Amino acid sequence: MFVSVIVPCYNHAPYLKQRIESILNQTYQNFELILLDDVSPDESAEILLSYKDHPKVSHCIINEKNSGSTFHQWNKGIALAQGELIWIAESDDVADLSFLETLVEPFQQNPNLVLAYSQSHRMDSQGKITGSWKSHTADLDPKKFDENFTMLGLDYITQFLVVKNTIPNASAVLFKKSSYLKLNEKHLTFKLVGDWLVWSKIISQGDIYFCSTTLNFFRYHNNSTIAKAKQSNQQFTISNEVILFREHMNSHWSDLSKNVIQIETIYKKNKKYHFKAVYRNSSLAIRKRLYKSVPSTIFETMKYCPPYLKPMIFTKVLIKIIYSITIDAPLKKINDFFQLIIIWLFIF
Repeated sequence: MFVSVIVPCYNHAPYLKQRIESILNQTYQNFELILLDDVSPDESAEILLSYKDHPKVSHCIINEKNSGSTFHQWNKGIALAQGELIWIAESDDVADLSFLETLVEPFQQNPNLVLAYSQSHRMDSQGKITGSWKSHTADLDPKKFDENFTMLGLDYITQFLVVKNTIPNASAVLFKKSSYLKLNEKHLTFKLVGDWLVWSKIISQGDIYFCSTTLNFFRYHNNSTIAKAKQSNQQFTISNEVILFREHMNSHWSDLSKNVIQIETIYKKNKKYHFKAVYRNSSLAIRKRLYKSVPSTIFETMKYCPPYLKPMIFTKVLIKIIYSITIDAPLKKINDFFQLIIIWLFIF
């Protein structure tokens, strides 16, 4: 099976050569390599262009204008792809040299397979392994991910993916191009959780395979998209994206549930987690004292709240608001004042 490997790059020059070499030296060699740069301010474009004449490189494209989202780069690469299978090899990660060989084989054996992925190491900016992503799924099933498995996609979504994104890194994934092309382009509106939407819709079309061997090295560092969002105190932005994802999937599963009983179960579970996300968002707005956002988040909370919970939830939210305004905010100001005094005394 022919594989199209797409490397969407933005500002990852320090990691780029290692990433590309880990692709070119794969034990499975039936692939093309598509290199894309999204107007990186570092030397990424120069590094990519140094590979443009390599026999495996079918395209090397340097954007003139930033696309605004890595998912636009996914789309561009997949439109160029000649392969039956797609590997989005993110530009700061690294692959075990047997990655493709290991994950292509299940597709050859199972025509219903639409997506396969492997376990991942967590790696820092220096390449030091800091942990495994196995811990990410331990709360859902502590033993399931110890072994390889194949599941019906809808079963996997019901047990795992509707709860949270259990496939946290695109670099660990191989999927069918034909399944991706059946999606609408809703994921292009997201910057942080578009992959979760893509996995959900692809997996619902067939079977999924998980390889428990750790074949992917997911580099989690200060310049990664999620890390930057967290560092810049954008938890509210992340939370809003999760809510928008849940809202879209509510509509998606609702439309499909008319014909499939199991999808009705997924729809109901997603509605439950959607409400939890909305409620957490209102609590976050109050805790962060984002008072301009509080009315809209409370309205959303009450809109999606089950009727029997509305009195209790409204009371809890009201108590949080009163505490934030009358106790928490004044205490914060007093604390800031004393910190300023201490700094002043230290300096003078």
